[in-house]
Amino acid sequence: MNACIDLLCLPNCLSGTLFSAIDVLHAANKLWHLHHPRRKTPPFSWRLLDSDGAEQPLPAWLPASPARPAAARCALLVPGLDMDSVPQLKQQLDRADKALRLIALRHAAGDVIATNYNGAALLARAGILDGRNATITWLIAGWFSSSHPRVKLLMDRPVTQDGGVFCSGAPAAATELVLELVRHFAGDELAQRCTNGLLYLPARFEQSAQTLSALSTPTRDSVVFKARRWLEQHVAEPYSLGRVAAAAAVSSRTLLRHFREVADMTPLDYLQQLRVERAKLLLEVTMLDLPGIVEQCGYDDPCAFRRLFRRQTGLTPAAYRRAYALRASRRRWRADDAMPQPEIGQASQVRV
Repeated sequence: MNACIDLLCLPNCLSGTLFSAIDVLHAANKLWHLHHPRRKTPPFSWRLLDSDGAEQPLPAWLPASPARPAAARCALLVPGLDMDSVPQLKQQLDRADKALRLIALRHAAGDVIATNYNGAALLARAGILDGRNATITWLIAGWFSSSHPRVKLLMDRPVTQDGGVFCSGAPAAATELVLELVRHFAGDELAQRCTNGLLYLPARFEQSAQTLSALSTPTRDSVVFKARRWLEQHVAEPYSLGRVAAAAAVSSRTLLRHFREVADMTPLDYLQQLRVERAKLLLEVTMLDLPGIVEQCGYDDPCAFRRLFRRQTGLTPAAYRRAYALRASRRRWRADDAMPQPEIGQASQVRV
């Protein structure tokens, strides 16, 4: 089913929501074309509307919308408003009569309505949220729930859907909001393809590291993967080529050959890279001294590890810590330590 997503451009709105929505819809059309190369009409088109409902020209640097099919279903995407405070937001709502009428009319016509950030306040003012589930930015959740007690506010999920009304609360959840519109109009399969490509999915990103060209392109078996995974899980243990080969279910000679062919290094070289990366992290965020870090990295000779660290980073561990530490230089802080008070007219500075 084809759908046209109308993007409501309001004064002082978070226009990035509208632009990112176009990116998601454009990506959805591209992914759809990959699986339907012979079909010419993509599932989504989009328009930019003002508060009167009149179509506005899209900026030239945005992807142009495909032609809108005559039978396309419609949705209205309402962005949140830039706000400094609740009173200032209320003033904007009081001046949004045209937008409120448009939202109410589109909802009465059976169109899907979607909103992000504090846009649920617009929908509530338009009278389309009473008795419905919704979500909103946590910054004004208390005010909103007291002002609109008939709205069932759900703050435990990024996107809510109740009938034809979709809400997301965090500005960064705008992409997830549009993906739910993709799901609603085009189905789970396309929505999942878009999700896989557009959102950060920890498991997918972690797995991608296992298929980098430097480690896997030239080979079709899992020898290097198995060895690499075993080394990552045993960074602090003494190195044994035989144990690594056993974990990969090959002989030591075969393992060395595969590693050299695929990664242009030996398993020990890879382990040393892992150990240096662990040391860099510990130097940046902990107060461990060098012997403690050396032990955490599987060495018992600080001098040998210092040479390895300098060879790979160009710095000694001490110099690296001075340059990249992400914690305060003091070992201990007391809760009653007084912060220095800036003089009147000076900006406060917090040093770490």
